[in-house]
Amino acid sequence: MPNLLNKQEIETLFESAQDILLTVGIEFEVESALNLFKDNGAKVQGKRVFISSELLGEALKSMPEYKYEIANTKRLAGVGPFSNAPMILNEETGQMCQGTVEDAIKMYQLGETSDIYEAANPGVVDPAGNDCEDQYLAQIAMLLKYSDKYPNLGLRATKSNTKDGDVYTSAKKAIQLIKTIKGNSDGPVMGQGICPMAPLAYDEESLINIQVLVEEEQDITLFPCTLSYMTGPESLMGIVVHDLAICLAGVVYVQLLKPGTPVAFSCFSTMTDMKTMQPVYASPEYLHVQIMFYEVCLYHNLNCCLCGCMADGTKNDYQTGYETTLTSLGPYFMTTVDEIWCYPGHMAAFAGGSFRKMIFDEEMMINCNRTLQGLGLSLDPNLKDKLSKAVVTKSFLTIGDVGIYRKEQRVTPVFDKKGIDQDRPGSENLSFNNVDQIIEKRLASYQLPERTDDQKALLQKYLPTQCKY
Repeated sequence: MPNLLNKQEIETLFESAQDILLTVGIEFEVESALNLFKDNGAKVQGKRVFISSELLGEALKSMPEYKYEIANTKRLAGVGPFSNAPMILNEETGQMCQGTVEDAIKMYQLGETSDIYEAANPGVVDPAGNDCEDQYLAQIAMLLKYSDKYPNLGLRATKSNTKDGDVYTSAKKAIQLIKTIKGNSDGPVMGQGICPMAPLAYDEESLINIQVLVEEEQDITLFPCTLSYMTGPESLMGIVVHDLAICLAGVVYVQLLKPGTPVAFSCFSTMTDMKTMQPVYASPEYLHVQIMFYEVCLYHNLNCCLCGCMADGTKNDYQTGYETTLTSLGPYFMTTVDEIWCYPGHMAAFAGGSFRKMIFDEEMMINCNRTLQGLGLSLDPNLKDKLSKAVVTKSFLTIGDVGIYRKEQRVTPVFDKKGIDQDRPGSENLSFNNVDQIIEKRLASYQLPERTDDQKALLQKYLPTQCKY
């Protein structure tokens, strides 16, 4: 299998990150974090912490050992729709508008009616119409009302989305609410991704959320989102060194809080388009940054995943389609990987989402998985007899087995496969019409997850008005 980096390049990137930790340092914007590092022998100047290779080594040894296992099948898997989209595409006007509570409900309903998604996330971020005084808790309550899937949050508690700006209390209550609804168990009941603040800093909100995750023993993922020439170096390898350094600093912090706590990683860093000053996710540059980061983690047995369905486009067109497919399939040809975790409906470089694109992306994933995994073909034992009959019938319509046809071949219900006759009414929007019909059928088939009266009463306290039972 191909690899992007050789062993020497991997070691150089890791050693460079270690050097950054020791000589440049990482800012931690909470006094308790600075004191924790001081108490464990780290050099601290102001808010900047300098981490020695010895302290890093102890932290890495403290983490549970992670082993990459080769899967029998390759696949594109769905995390959840949109990732984190404050804006939703209005399919009729083509304009991006702030997502609403109705959009969030629709997102959960479509996510629940597909087995593509393995988790749920408040992907319509801070929706309009959320009239609760603690808007973060409200979004978690909505997830728990409308979805039964594993909560895997990209959203975090912030001073702007919590009651009285009390990040710690809201983050704590959110996890305890999930535990109550999901049932307390020995293992984590939710996961959360934390994005450090580039360049080389952990802001107060990140550190508070990490602290709560550690205290509540939930899944933690660190995912840097560094932009070249803006919040990070202008070189692609420089971005990777930066991201490794900041993630390794996070590992040390977590292990000092509670030794043995597992930490996972992902990477959403990319290049900046200097013409627009916007991030560019659907590009070979993004793939290179993501995969270089992944391969260093792979070499050091650090739990890391790759992500796809990234699109910078703001409408459902050729650009968005090629970007989605490039980011979802490209890593299979660049590195050794078994799974790509995808965000169907993702649009506008994390700023937006589209329900039509969500269905298009699902269809892309289904067909790509058929390509990655093979079709399980077998030779028909009656083939010779059928071919003999076909000499007479001149067609297989009367002698073929429709069961074999349906088993081995799939005609897409989404894209236009109806030929070149474009004169029939509506043919120019056939794919959109198909998608809209699929959305309507899925929404009609949706059923609320079962909740006890006590669970309903608990959620009722935190839900927006229009979501109350």
